[in-house]
Amino acid sequence: MGKIILIIISVFILYKCTGGGLGTAKVFGPPDELPLSRYEDVYVNVWFRFPDGDKDYNLGRTKGAASCGSIAYDYAASKELGNNSGWSYVCCTEEGGSECYRKIR
Repeated sequence: MGKIILIIISVFILYKCTGGGLGTAKVFGPPDELPLSRYEDVYVNVWFRFPDGDKDYNLGRTKGAASCGSIAYDYAASKELGNNSGWSYVCCTEEGGSECYRKIR
């Protein structure tokens, strides 16, 4: 009985520490939150919103939250939008058939 409990605890710890990585998401489903330590390891879609806010634009896919932010800021600069002009962006993981499954920024 003790070995079964140890195995269950080990699997749970593996799941939590990997953020659903190593194939654990296929067994348990994705975790509620992606650990901050994995933000630079996942591929995300970059969504941009202009100040009028009536539509979101997908700027593409990149690896990591930092790269996502750089793409959004570069796009804003190319459209001559300043840092305080009301535009925004979101970085979303692409999972389960959704282009914006989990927002990480």
